Amino acid sequence: MNIVPCLWPKQRYGIGGAVLLIALLSACNAPQAAPPPSASGPVAAPASPAPGTPESTPASTAPKPSGDESSLLQQEAVQVIRNYYSAINRRDYSAAYALWQGDGIASQQTLEQFERGFTDTVSVAVDVGDPGPVDGAAGSLYIEIPVTVTAVTGGGTPQRFRGSYVLRRVNDVPGATPEQLQWHLYSGDVAQVR
Repeated sequence: MNIVPCLWPKQRYGIGGAVLLIALLSACNAPQAAPPPSASGPVAAPASPAPGTPESTPASTAPKPSGDESSLLQQEAVQVIRNYYSAINRRDYSAAYALWQGDGIASQQTLEQFERGFTDTVSVAVDVGDPGPVDGAAGSLYIEIPVTVTAVTGGGTPQRFRGSYVLRRVNDVPGATPEQLQWHLYSGDVAQVR
């Protein structure tokens, strides 16, 4: 019985010329919402990126962050992952949802769908792996962070998931707002492991 994980339709987003295949993790003991129109079964055909997301992002000619700056950016991004799972654990789903880019749009769900996905989830814990390098592209910074998630269902069954999230923020460009300079979840590829 699949109580916690629900892989949302996969989509392709171009990042620096590479294609990132994502599957958004959602707990789903509750009835599933209908998949987006582009979906055909559990795996969708390549779809358009989320609103406001470029189809492909050209490589930036801007210099990469220095070692100290990169380390600080990595720590900030890791904290977003920790905050995300902490909010889910507290059942503060609106706070968790808001950590997705575009005030939740990048999750490919409405807030109600997101919240319903955790109906039978009693607790979650995340183990964050070593973050990848901070990469720049077209005025934005990206970082991939591996995670291992343990969720416990209402029946007491622990379930484990592994994968990674890509986080995005605007580079330090003139006119960037404080909100744009914060890391947000851009995509996720997390699946249940046995």
